[in-house]
Amino acid sequence: MGRDFWELSGVIEQALDAIDHTGDSRMPDTQKVAAMRRARALADQMVALAAVYTDLVARSSATERTTGTPLSDYLAVTEGRSSSEANGLVHQAGRITADPRVRDAALAGTVSPGKAAAAGAVLRDLPRHDMSEAQRRAAAETLIDQAAGGVTTGQIARSADRVLEQVAPDLAPTPDGRAAEAERRRRRAVRERHLTFADTGRGSARIFGQLPQMEGDLLRTVVGACVERDRGDERRELETLKAQRATGELSAGQYFAARTVLGERESRTTAQRQADAITDMVTALQSAGQIPVAGGETPRVVVTLDYTKLLQLAVEAAATGLRPDGSPLDEVSVARLRTAVTGTTKSGQDIPASQVRLACCDAGILPTVLGQASEILDVGREHRLVAPQIRKALTLRDSGCVIPGCTVPAPACQAHHVIPWWAGGPTSLNNLALICRHHHGVIEPHRYDPAADQWRITFDPDTGKPQVHPPRRLRHDLPPGPDAGEDSAHGRDRATATPEVVSSGGHGEYQQENSALGPEKSADRRDGDGDGAHRCAERPDDQEPLIA
Repeated sequence: MGRDFWELSGVIEQALDAIDHTGDSRMPDTQKVAAMRRARALADQMVALAAVYTDLVARSSATERTTGTPLSDYLAVTEGRSSSEANGLVHQAGRITADPRVRDAALAGTVSPGKAAAAGAVLRDLPRHDMSEAQRRAAAETLIDQAAGGVTTGQIARSADRVLEQVAPDLAPTPDGRAAEAERRRRRAVRERHLTFADTGRGSARIFGQLPQMEGDLLRTVVGACVERDRGDERRELETLKAQRATGELSAGQYFAARTVLGERESRTTAQRQADAITDMVTALQSAGQIPVAGGETPRVVVTLDYTKLLQLAVEAAATGLRPDGSPLDEVSVARLRTAVTGTTKSGQDIPASQVRLACCDAGILPTVLGQASEILDVGREHRLVAPQIRKALTLRDSGCVIPGCTVPAPACQAHHVIPWWAGGPTSLNNLALICRHHHGVIEPHRYDPAADQWRITFDPDTGKPQVHPPRRLRHDLPPGPDAGEDSAHGRDRATATPEVVSSGGHGEYQQENSALGPEKSADRRDGDGDGAHRCAERPDDQEPLIA
C-alpha cells in the first residue's frame, strides 16, 4: 500500500539535505559519472511526479478556485518563469499523463519525461475511439519499449503510423488515407506555427518558433544560400588581398590588418553565420523600404530619456561645444543650446522639454525624447478610444503587457482602462495600461462586485508607472521581495513579491498560449476596452469565478 505524499515528500527533502558533498571532488571518475547518472535519473522521476500534480491542478482548475489565477500564470508568477515556459510545463504535464501506462513508466524512471510526453502525444493522435482496449494497451507498451530501448524523442514523435500498423493494422492508413493524413498534418502545422522573441537579460534576444515543413524548408534554403554566398565572398576577398599584397598595393601591415579582420569573419560557426544571414535579410528589407508599418508608424527602436537627463546633456554640450560622441558642434547649434538651457518662462519655471528637445535634435544630440509638449496624453471623458499619441506614450512607458511574467509586446496588447470607462474612468495616460488579450480577462474589474479579490492595477505616485497587485489569496504563494512589510498608502495591499510591483521584463513574444485550460475552455468576452474581444476561462456554474 502506498504511503502519504506529504510524508514521503518530507523524507525526500530530508534525504537531499543530508547528502554530504565535501568528498565529491575526490571521487574516482567512474563514480562521478555514476553519481551524475543516478542524480539525473532521480531528477527525471521528480519531474514526472511534478507533472502528475501539475496536470491534476490543471484538470481541477485548482489555482483558479484558490487564487483567481490560471495555472500557467500562477507558475509564471510564483516560480519566476516566462509565460511560454510556464505554458510548456502545463502542456508537457498533460502529455505525460495522457495514458496511465506511460505515466507510470515515467514515475518509475523507465522512460524520461521528454520521451513520455512524446509517447503521450502519439497516443492522443491515434484513433483511440476505434481501437479496442487491448490495442490501446499494446500501443502504449510499444511506445514504452521503444523509449526504453534508446529511441530518440523525435523518433517517438514520428512513430504513429508504424505503431498503428503494428497493433491495429486494419486501422492503419491506406495510400489515400496517408494523403489525407498529410493534409491533416499540414493543417495542424499551420495552426501550430509560431515565432517568439524574448530578452535573455545578457544583451541578446532569444528567438524560438516553428513553421510548417514547406515554409521551414524554404527559410532553411534561403538562409543556407546566404551562408554559402558569405563563405564565397570571404574566399574571394582573401584571394584579392593576396593579389594586392603580391603587387605591392598593400603593405605588409595593411595586409595583416585586413587579414585579421577577415579571419574574425572566417572563424564564425555555422550557427553564427545563420544568425547573421537572418539579420542581413532584415537589414536589406529595411534599406529597401520594405518594412511594413505597425500601429500607424514604421517599426523602430526607441530610446527614451527623461527631462532631467536631457537637460544635463544639453548643458554639457552648450558648455563644451561637443556632442556626447565627441564631435564638435557648429556655432549656431551652440548658441541655440545656450539659449534653451539658460532661459526661463515669465513665471520662472523650467524650460519645456519640447524646447530643449528641438534644440538637441537640431544639434544632432538625440533624435527624440519622452514628453513632447505637442503630445496629447489626456483626452478625458470626451473619447473612449485611445488616441495615437496616448498609444505611443503607453508603448514607451509599458513596453508590453504589464502583468509579471508576460512577454506579449506592445503591438499585440490592448489599452486597458484601470478605472473602467463604464465606471467613469478617463482615457488618459494615468488611467491606462497595456494588457494582452488573455490577461485583460483576468485584470478587468468585476462590474457588479468592485471589492472582489482579483488581480488589479494601481499607479506609482512617484513614477506614474503601473503596479500589478495579485489577489490576496495568491500572495502567500509568492516568493518574498524587496517590498515586504511596506504599509504605505500605495503599498499596503502590495504582495511581498518582486513581480507584484514591476512590469514584465522582456516583451518579445507575439504568440502566447496563456490559458492552461486550452482553447476549448476559452470564450470571447467583451467589455468595451481595447480593440476587440479578449479571452478568459469559462467555468462551470458551481466553480468559483476566475475574477472573484
